[in-house]
Amino acid sequence: MHVLIDNEFFQYSNLIEEILPKKSFEKSFFVGTELTTSEIKSADAILCRSVTKLNQEFIKDSQISVIASATSGKDHISADLINSKNYQTFFSSGANAWSVVHYVMAVIETLITRELFSSQKSVGIIGHGNIGKRLGKTLSAFNIPWHANDPFLEDENLVDLETIFNCDLISIHTPFTRQGEHPTYQLINKNNIKSLTNKIIINTSRGGIVDEKTLLQGESILYISDVWENEPKVNELALKHAYISTPHIAGHSLDGKKGSLIEACKFIRTAKLLDKIEYSHSSLEASKIITFDTFLNNFHAHDFPLGMFTSEFPINEISDEFKQACGKNFLQLRSSHPQRRDFINFNFNDFLNRDESVDKFINNLVRLRG
Repeated sequence: MHVLIDNEFFQYSNLIEEILPKKSFEKSFFVGTELTTSEIKSADAILCRSVTKLNQEFIKDSQISVIASATSGKDHISADLINSKNYQTFFSSGANAWSVVHYVMAVIETLITRELFSSQKSVGIIGHGNIGKRLGKTLSAFNIPWHANDPFLEDENLVDLETIFNCDLISIHTPFTRQGEHPTYQLINKNNIKSLTNKIIINTSRGGIVDEKTLLQGESILYISDVWENEPKVNELALKHAYISTPHIAGHSLDGKKGSLIEACKFIRTAKLLDKIEYSHSSLEASKIITFDTFLNNFHAHDFPLGMFTSEFPINEISDEFKQACGKNFLQLRSSHPQRRDFINFNFNDFLNRDESVDKFINNLVRLRG
């Protein structure tokens, strides 16, 4: 099987080789934004990212029958490909969920540091899928009250959008859709923007879910965004209007990227060899991220261990750099994003048995892995 692979994954060649050994898989690399029809002619499978747009017309003269995207989002692959019986398609949904949760928690940590939020305030989660569920569990571990909305799920604990909009902070975790009973395109729009006065909005889903033109009129909304309409060309006004602006890197932790890649490679392997292979992430000593004394002091002073998320993920520095370049460094910042780790893989053994309240909190974090 000939597999065409986005060259951003070249740095993980050894990992790819373990899952897709050369005795069964011929591999070649392509530039994600510059894929041509001549490159795909001899390929049987493609391993791509969200920057590569694919539809039946583009691949009709190729041998491609397997499409694996190391992403959660699906809007770069046309519906005719996804729904066709002639193609096997795969998306790494949930593989980088903890990375996105880490992003949201890094934002919350920043807001607490600047006295713009506290653990007594409420969070509304729009979308209760892979990311939304994990975020809710994480907030519970930090004793932060939250509600969730998802019109596609039947769960008596879920609430309506009005309840979500009454929360102090709203975090968006929905797919981007234009059709259907509950389209998410411009979910935040001119009809409901007034109900979000003095609220905080975090968008890590897709840019079009929030109407950026309407947002610019909402001066009292504190907007944090990792996603933008018309990426990689970012609306400079929206970029500078946002309190924190980042170039679509919420899911770009080392664990998130490798996890998404591993799942996509496993799908391609199964399509060819019909077997399964298991992988797990290594842990990172929490003491390398934050000292116990700092952790303890902040935990008691703020009901939140300041530094736990931002020490590994300098979100403010990234935002400043992104804004200073007026968004023109979007792709460069994405490709050079630090090899950060997700908090879910931190090892807190060195922090145990030193403070009873910290022990209880860490045990809550450990249970999140279950």
